[in-house]
Amino acid sequence: MRSFILLFSLLISATQIAAAAAIQASGISLIQDGDIDSARERAISRATEQASLLAMAQVAVTQSVRDGILEVDNLRISTQTSIGEVRVISETRSGDRLEVLIEAEITPIQGCADDNEATAYRKPLALTQWSIARPADANWGGLQSLTTELPGYLLTQLEASAHLKLVDARALRMQNYGELNVQSAQLRTQNAAQLGSQYILSAEIESLSMVKQANDTPNILIDLIERTGLKPSDNDRVFALQVDLIEVQSGDLLQRYRINTSGAWNLPLQSRVTNFDRFAAEPYGQAVLAEIRELANKLSKSLACEPLKAEILSTEGSRIWIDKGSDAGINIGDRLSVARRLQLYDAQMQTLSTIEPTDISIVIERTEFSRAQGRLSQSSDLAGIQAGDIVIGY
Repeated sequence: MRSFILLFSLLISATQIAAAAAIQASGISLIQDGDIDSARERAISRATEQASLLAMAQVAVTQSVRDGILEVDNLRISTQTSIGEVRVISETRSGDRLEVLIEAEITPIQGCADDNEATAYRKPLALTQWSIARPADANWGGLQSLTTELPGYLLTQLEASAHLKLVDARALRMQNYGELNVQSAQLRTQNAAQLGSQYILSAEIESLSMVKQANDTPNILIDLIERTGLKPSDNDRVFALQVDLIEVQSGDLLQRYRINTSGAWNLPLQSRVTNFDRFAAEPYGQAVLAEIRELANKLSKSLACEPLKAEILSTEGSRIWIDKGSDAGINIGDRLSVARRLQLYDAQMQTLSTIEPTDISIVIERTEFSRAQGRLSQSSDLAGIQAGDIVIGY
């Protein structure tokens, strides 16, 4: 217990390091066939790894306090550091055993555990087909395929995000969720359930208009162009997009992003763009794709340190199954928090879904690709935990 408290204290202290620090650590290696140089190299390497761990032990915890005692539900460590100068302070040999003490300049890399592929929980994010508010806009240049090509491009830009598990749902066209009300939230939840995802990205292309031919072009774009001192040219084209990030369990709209840009469309209006590369070669296409890349960056940052949420599939005593597994980064020994799913009613007696945290936890004992089994800290019968409730991993 004392060693655990010491380790925990070291980890908490390490997370507070914001700049380069001189860390001392030791490493041990066996001398094989009298090769002391190789043994020294291995010992220094192990000591450097230890220094790195001490300098940047990132802790992601779900924590509660009982009777004044802090309980750690989940502890994940990632050694994200930049190693500078390493100095050997002392070297001790005892028989075939060589121990070195080093001092290393270690710079922690800021971020959460889900920024690191080795420790990330991968939250499923589904990208659906994008709708076009005014389908006739797409006739100029034959851009109907942008409904799937643009979300596909966004998928490729998000592939580098270690904390996301991307779900290609471009075959699914969901209706626009413009209204922020209980009915829309319920509909979002119903439509999202079939995807098995934690988040859904739904979007509507509001405009693909040529500026000279669109009286209803968003004024904000015209204003922006005029403020630059430029007059919109005959071949300027507008792109306006509304993007909604939806949390599946509750149906809540977490973020709404808007893209408004324009660029030159040099191809004849009667021509049809036969492939995405040709669209991307146009100044207009380049302006649009630059905005999509920025959207990918915003999404990745927004979801980087959000917790993983999984649904409880079944319960039997203290044993439960959840609908996320190794594909979401869940490992044997992980400790997750449990939350109840509640149905509430508003003044109009419309049902509202909400999640209520508990002080119950689950330790994972078995993982499969898309599900995992764990043991509750108390029996599900006594705790009132049932299928449909939620576990949360930080």
